[in-house]
Amino acid sequence: MNLEYRKLGKLDVSVVGLGTLRTFDVTDEADLAQRRQIIDNLLSNGINFIDSAAWYGASEKAVGTTIKGKRDQFYLATKVRIEGEKAGEQQIAQSFENFGVDYIDLFQVHNLIDTQTHLPTLERLKEEGKIGMIGVTAMVDDAYPEVIDIMRSGRIDTVQIPYNVVQRTVEEGVLPLAEELGIGVMVMEPLKKGRYVKELKGEPDLTPLKEFGIETWAQALISWVVSDPRVSITIPATSRPERINENALSGSLGTMPQELRDYVREETVRLL
Repeated sequence: MNLEYRKLGKLDVSVVGLGTLRTFDVTDEADLAQRRQIIDNLLSNGINFIDSAAWYGASEKAVGTTIKGKRDQFYLATKVRIEGEKAGEQQIAQSFENFGVDYIDLFQVHNLIDTQTHLPTLERLKEEGKIGMIGVTAMVDDAYPEVIDIMRSGRIDTVQIPYNVVQRTVEEGVLPLAEELGIGVMVMEPLKKGRYVKELKGEPDLTPLKEFGIETWAQALISWVVSDPRVSITIPATSRPERINENALSGSLGTMPQELRDYVREETVRLL
């Protein structure tokens, strides 16, 4: 299995990474042991990117604990989400402490919270060599005009947005502009927090996808996302180690033919 790698800004990242919303918000030793297994499965599949956030409870700490001794095999991304310059600086410093690192590969402004205050702080840290890249994240369609303005300003390296078979607004503005400006695109919610797998009204028919190499509906949805060449990486979250192997396969199948992408979209919509 050859996992595909793409450019996210200046980094070569696995096209499938790991998100940690809710799933890494753990402190119990048994839970951490399971997360260590997830980390081991990332490494055995060639997945080299983990995304977290100050807002995700104990997630940054859990990531820091479980990658101990393996830090150099991962790119780490996190986010600042608070109002005010001093509060932002404190939260950013806390993220370094939580991860147990002195360098973070990508620091993002979470959901555009006080972006204009945090960008100068992040730019200073980038200049000092403490962070590698700067990004912004946005969850809702209404935020995209602001995201596009920031992209055009030349101040960011990456954007993180939701994109999946149903949520496709970014195809109109964000994705074409990212391609034009060479800005990395991180996709969250390829499965809509698992809903497009667990909450369908029936079983999707995988028959047309088997020849392409798809074995599960989650793989179909992830493959759909990464088959858009403007996407650098998608970061599904999971608390189950075996899911990592399943997700990684989606990033090693190559580009899904357009007729299969259409089928995956139609089949999902049919069953919602």
